[in-house]
Amino acid sequence: HRRSTETSVSRTALQGQITALQAQEMIDQGVTAALAARDALRSTNGDDSHNSGTGVRRTERAARECTYTSFLKCQPLPFKGTEGVASLS
Repeated sequence: HRRSTETSVSRTALQGQITALQAQEMIDQGVTAALAARDALRSTNGDDSHNSGTGVRRTERAARECTYTSFLKCQPLPFKGTEGVASLS
């Protein structure tokens, strides 16, 4: 009876090692894929890079707030069309 317990424990330990190795391999693959995706995004000047392609990092401009009141102060031209709403599709 003791021998079967030792074999069972050994199998469990071996299965735990295999699972840990498989988990590490999955982590390594995920990190490699994430780094490759990041590098691809950086080389294509993605929105997050603020890179002009010269290696100099640009500063991101803050978006200006636009309220209805500030829009009216711009004095937009009155609409003179007769066709109604235009479709954007």
